[in-house]
Amino acid sequence: MVSRLSKRYRSRVQFSISVMDENIYLSLSQINKDIRKENKSVRNRLQSILLDNKFLQDRVIPIFPHYPLIPNERCGLWYCNPSSFKQTSYFKSTDGHVNQWDFSTRRLNFHLLETIRDNKGIIIVDSTRRGKKIPDALSKTVPIWCAVLNTLMLQETEKNVAIDKVLYLPPETVPKSEYDMIKRKIPELVAKLQKLNIIDSKNLNELFMGKLLRPIWVHPGSSLLDHSVDYFTGEVQEYEAWETPEDQNIIPIILCTVSYQAQDGMDKRYGFTYVQGAADDHELWSFGLDSNMFWAHIEYLGDASYSDDQLHDYIMDLAAAKLRNQCYIQDKGSLDEVFGNIDKITNEISLGKVSSGLTINKNLKQKLKSEYGKVIIFSNSVTVAEDTDDEEESGTDPFISIYKLQSGDKKSSKALRSTFPRIHGEIQSLFTNRDEKIKPMLICCNTGTDMSIGVILSILCTKYTEEWMLTSELPDISKLIVRKHLTKLISHLKGRNVNPSRATLNSVNSFLM
Repeated sequence: MVSRLSKRYRSRVQFSISVMDENIYLSLSQINKDIRKENKSVRNRLQSILLDNKFLQDRVIPIFPHYPLIPNERCGLWYCNPSSFKQTSYFKSTDGHVNQWDFSTRRLNFHLLETIRDNKGIIIVDSTRRGKKIPDALSKTVPIWCAVLNTLMLQETEKNVAIDKVLYLPPETVPKSEYDMIKRKIPELVAKLQKLNIIDSKNLNELFMGKLLRPIWVHPGSSLLDHSVDYFTGEVQEYEAWETPEDQNIIPIILCTVSYQAQDGMDKRYGFTYVQGAADDHELWSFGLDSNMFWAHIEYLGDASYSDDQLHDYIMDLAAAKLRNQCYIQDKGSLDEVFGNIDKITNEISLGKVSSGLTINKNLKQKLKSEYGKVIIFSNSVTVAEDTDDEEESGTDPFISIYKLQSGDKKSSKALRSTFPRIHGEIQSLFTNRDEKIKPMLICCNTGTDMSIGVILSILCTKYTEEWMLTSELPDISKLIVRKHLTKLISHLKGRNVNPSRATLNSVNSFLM
């Protein structure tokens, strides 16, 4: 009898536990669902960005008022009003990841060197998602960049440069063991830069007057940003601008993380759910909104009283208006407006950026023909209107060639290598029996920084010397030659962050070698 009761009791307990487990599971599932919803909320994201921007405006800029803002792409762009900066940087966190420390020859950021010299410092702005106080781009990638340039500069006067003297990493973020490993890597990275033969010790000494680039980290909670309080009145004293100590032979590189470290990456104290690093991966939550549109319509988008649904509808209206404007520009605008400020590379090559969804009508085609002898476009959404075709273009070599390949897509970048022979066949006539009457070619992709750059690199390597002089003889080609042309291209295009993907460069190397 007792045994039967015991069995019944155990079965009831087990049933209760299973019901309880299921309830707990359902509760946890709902909590996770709510967190994901709050994390993707446009309202929460935009309010978080504005809170971080307030930190930049109220706490950082008053301390460093003379240094220009340099948002680090892509995330940093959201935290800076476009009217507050003229240049951007592109330092990737992956170049600072453990055992991947690198000085990227694809992302040299040398367009910043003159800005650093002219202003005696800069502020690079970025953010990071939960779990970190400082992103790897600011804690390691930029400091490694500074250390490589510092080492190269000092080599003019010092035979053996002490790396401890040139490498600065935040001790609260980077452990001593990792510092030592990065320290051993610096000489190898300096040699990597020297192989490109684009800048030397003398150049850097003249540029920076022998001063070392010194990273200085600021973020919410930094002691450097602490304000003083009047002990008698309790009033907060005005911020005093930071000055470089006279006994320090340095140029400060202020590395500003605008997002503060929140538990689990979220905080609900501000009337909305704060999302740490809110601007990251904006494609997942922005519904097509970009940083320029955000700041251009900040009065509405920054109003915390609007709901997610209202913001979503407003963003959809903005996207529709942007599309209508693109249609107007392609019909009435200049070539620079349609193709994103065209850059002349050589007398024979120009670089542009094509808008997604562009339809090249008869009017636009005539404008292109008046300036160019050939147009090559990489985009999966650009088309040529049917009424633009004519008899002279019924052959296999039309004036406009559109390749359905998209920058930023790894499959497209890999497919590029099989496309190169056709491209070079199409442009051959522009380099045969050249005279002044032959017009240059325009090469475009949807970013102006990836696939179009890969094609231009392939042309520079096969048709030009390292000084970009036309040659009828096929130059010797190696990976080093490709990197040298890319480096020169980056220096030439100071207004663009040229960043061909690894897959695109692999396609270039595969075709050339």
